Amino acid sequence: MNDRMFASLNNRITSVAKASEVISDGMTVAMSGYAMAGFPKAIPEQLVRRKNKGLKLKINLITGANVPWLDELLAPSEIIARRVPMCASKALSSQVNSGSVRYVEQQMCKMPRLLRSRSFGKIDVLVVEALAVTEEGLVPTTSVGLTHFLMDQANEIIIEVNSAQPDILIGMHDVYIQRPAPDTEPIPLTSCTDRIGSAFIPFDMSKIKYIVETDTPENIEEPTTFTPESRKIAENLFNFLRIEFQTSSGGKIPPVQLGFGTIANAIAEMFQSSEFRDLQFHCGGVSDKVLELLLSGKACGISTSGISMNENMGKMLEQIPDVHKKLVLRNGDIINNSEIIGRLGVLALNTGIEIDIYGNVNSSHIGGTRVVYGIGGGANFAQNAGLSVVVIPSMSKGGAISNIVPMVSHQDICEHDIDLVITENGYADLRGLDELERAEAIIVNCAAEDYKQQLYDYFSASKKLGGHHPQHPSMAFAWYSRLKETGTMHE
Repeated sequence: MNDRMFASLNNRITSVAKASEVISDGMTVAMSGYAMAGFPKAIPEQLVRRKNKGLKLKINLITGANVPWLDELLAPSEIIARRVPMCASKALSSQVNSGSVRYVEQQMCKMPRLLRSRSFGKIDVLVVEALAVTEEGLVPTTSVGLTHFLMDQANEIIIEVNSAQPDILIGMHDVYIQRPAPDTEPIPLTSCTDRIGSAFIPFDMSKIKYIVETDTPENIEEPTTFTPESRKIAENLFNFLRIEFQTSSGGKIPPVQLGFGTIANAIAEMFQSSEFRDLQFHCGGVSDKVLELLLSGKACGISTSGISMNENMGKMLEQIPDVHKKLVLRNGDIINNSEIIGRLGVLALNTGIEIDIYGNVNSSHIGGTRVVYGIGGGANFAQNAGLSVVVIPSMSKGGAISNIVPMVSHQDICEHDIDLVITENGYADLRGLDELERAEAIIVNCAAEDYKQQLYDYFSASKKLGGHHPQHPSMAFAWYSRLKETGTMHE
C-alpha cells in the first residue's frame, strides 16, 4: 500500500472504525461514485454497523450521480435523511415516496454549478475512494465523476485507498477542470480519445482528516442477458441506422451514448455482429458489453466517467491492446457537457417509463408521482445530441400497461428533443413532422396492437377540441385511473 501514498501522509492512516466517527448525525456527507463505479466501501459499511448498534445517525448524502450500491446499503438502516442528485434503489425510492427521505433530483449537467454555489449547503465530510494519493493529487479508481467539485466544497476528507482496484487504471483518467463562469473557456476536446487534462485530481491536502486502507473488490455484476422484445427493439434501431448512415458515411456512425439494462445489452451485442466499424462511445458509464466491443476491435474509443468493475471487466482491460489510448475516464461534467455532446454529434440512446403520442418522455416517475430513479443526464443528452433516440417497449406488465400513452404523467424529456422513437413494433422518424404527424407516426409505427385503437380514439377526440397540440386531459388521465381501479389501461 505504501507505494500508493507518499510518505508524508502516513500519519493520517487510521482504522475504518476511527475514521467513520468523524461522521455524525445531521451532517451533510458526500461520497465519490458515478454510474455505479468508484464509490467508497469500508466507511459506508461501518456507518451501517454503527447505526445498527443503536447510534442516532442520519445524514444528507450527496454523490456525483447514481450510486446504487450506496443507496442499497444505507437505505435499509434508514441512514439517509436527504439524497442528492439521484435515487438508485427500491428501498430508498420507497422511503422517498413515503416522505421519510427528502430527495433533490437534479440533472447531471447542473450539478457543478449547484455544488459551487453551495445550493445543497456545506459539505461536512467527503468520503472518496482512491487508487493512490501522490504529491500531485488523488488518483481515482473506476470513476472520476464530480469528485473534484466535492473535494473543493468539503470541509474534511476521508480517503479510502483501495488496493483491490487494479493498477491498470493508473493513467486511464483525464481530469479537466473548467473555470467557473463567466471565465469558462471552450473545452479543447474534439474526439472521444483526446486527452486534455491530468491523470489525477488536484486538491487541498490539508483537508485530509484520515486515510484508511481497504482491499474490497468492486465486483458490480450487471445482467448480460436480454429479452426477445429487447432484441427486436435493437433490430429496429439497426434497420434505421443502416438507412441513416450506411450510404452517407460508409458505415461509420457518431459517438454513441448507451446506458445499462436489457435493451442496452441487446444493442451492444448487435453492434458486435453489425457492419458498423470504428465505433466510439461517449457515455456516463460502461458495461461489460460495451468494453467487449473495444476488446474485439469493433470499437476504437470510449469516453466515459465510470467503469462498472468486476472480475470480467478487469480481465478485459488487461487484454485490450493500448487500452490507455482507447479508454478515457473523464470527469462527469465533461461527459455531460452540452458543448461536447453537440460537438461530437452524439447518437443518444435513452429509454424511459413511458412516452406520449407527441414524443414527451417520462423516465423517472410511475404514474407521475412515485419516483423510481432519477433524471440523470438523459435530458441533457437528448437536447444536445446530433440524433436523439428513445428506445422503449410498447407495453409492460404483460400488456396491462401501454408505455405509449396519450399524455405522460410526468415529463423529463421534451418532445422537441426527440428525433426518433423505437419499440419492438417499429420506429417513427419524427424529424420535420408537425404535432399531428408526430402522433400519427408514433401510433402507427410504435404502439402495441392491443392499444392502437384506444390511442386513435383519444387522438380523434382530442383533435375535435382543436389547437396545435391537441390534448384531452380528462380522457388522458382516465388511462391512469383505469389502471389503478382495474389493474389495466385497457378499456
